[in-house]
Amino acid sequence: MPGRHPAPAPSARRRSSGLRTRAAIVAAAERHFAERGFEAARLEDIAAEVGIRRAAIFYHFGDKQELYDAVLDAVFAEGMASMPTRGSVVERIEASLTGWIDFVARRPTVARLILREAANAKPGQPSPLQRTGREPIEWYRKVIEEGIASGELRPLVDPYRFISLMGATTVFHFAAMPWLTPDVPFDPRDGAELEKHKHEILAVARAMLGIGPRSRARRP
Repeated sequence: MPGRHPAPAPSARRRSSGLRTRAAIVAAAERHFAERGFEAARLEDIAAEVGIRRAAIFYHFGDKQELYDAVLDAVFAEGMASMPTRGSVVERIEASLTGWIDFVARRPTVARLILREAANAKPGQPSPLQRTGREPIEWYRKVIEEGIASGELRPLVDPYRFISLMGATTVFHFAAMPWLTPDVPFDPRDGAELEKHKHEILAVARAMLGIGPRSRARRP
């Protein structure tokens, strides 16, 4: 009949359903890995949350490690999607830092995942976080080098130390500040607290990168 579209083929429906199931597994696994760590997280618990059998996870992922890698890939893919591509070096760096804070606030599991990865890291052994986190690290390195070449930045520390300090400060702020202030009500995701943290991060970043008042001013 006119105006009607043919129904999707069975193979297309199965593929769409499979993608939804895979996404649901990754989302549930992210919560379990963040709360319990890689070793303690149980695939049967992840499967139960999704509403599938444990064996069904292996239709989408070869093993637990592959599932964990998929979780980290999903986390960093979303983080990279918010990285600014326009503006001066200073504008891009500052927008990336405030965007990072909003990202961690919006996705509470991120801080815990990174803390667990850092705690489990072993010297000389590459970790999954090193693989998945390479893209944002390279983004910052290139932008900082661009700023040095243009004179917008006069950093006091090298790019990798800057990245480590900025990332660690926000991760610790969200993951640990509530228990550092047990006698004071504290919600790191509260709007006022987010603005305070952004102000603090930008102040530290400007000092470390040698950003002066002129560099901070927005260009017309």
